[in-house]
Amino acid sequence: MCNLAIFSTYDAKLVKSILSCKNNKVKIKLVITNKPDSSVIEIAKKYGIKYKYFDHTEYKNRVSHEKDIVRFLKKEKIDLVIFAHYMRLITKYFVDRFKNKIINVHPSLLPNFKGADGYKAAYDSGVEKSGCTIHYIDEGLDTGEIILQKEVHRFQSDDFYTFKDRIHDAECSAIQEFIRSMAA
Repeated sequence: MCNLAIFSTYDAKLVKSILSCKNNKVKIKLVITNKPDSSVIEIAKKYGIKYKYFDHTEYKNRVSHEKDIVRFLKKEKIDLVIFAHYMRLITKYFVDRFKNKIINVHPSLLPNFKGADGYKAAYDSGVEKSGCTIHYIDEGLDTGEIILQKEVHRFQSDDFYTFKDRIHDAECSAIQEFIRSMAA
């Protein structure tokens, strides 16, 4: 059995899609956020999943924040972490403790449009297609090994919001595909 924790700053839809995904070899144990008023807390409550927030503004630096999180994850026997729009850059400290066990859901076809605003960067660039990437987190910014990608075509009728919504739907589908494919 793989014990999984979902990290998300605000993306209730993505967290809900992960929690609704079934794989008998995966147990979703935790939802972690860095915002005490995050909508993902309500989703965790609705699904009966343990949740905790670690408000980064209450720590003197990133590593002290991450040390508390890592201690909690170890206590809860977490094997794998999924970042579902967790809007924090993590340090080498965190990466080293969960080497090849941190997965990110990114809103572009990497290596294009790295960073926090993949939707907007793709839209503003005028690309004919974008999409999402599921990848391992390493010490770089969106540089880890790619696990899978889903393409989303841009239509002439698209405005930013319709384009973003289709990419977001692809993210939900891609992370479910990843979870269903996992073996313990």
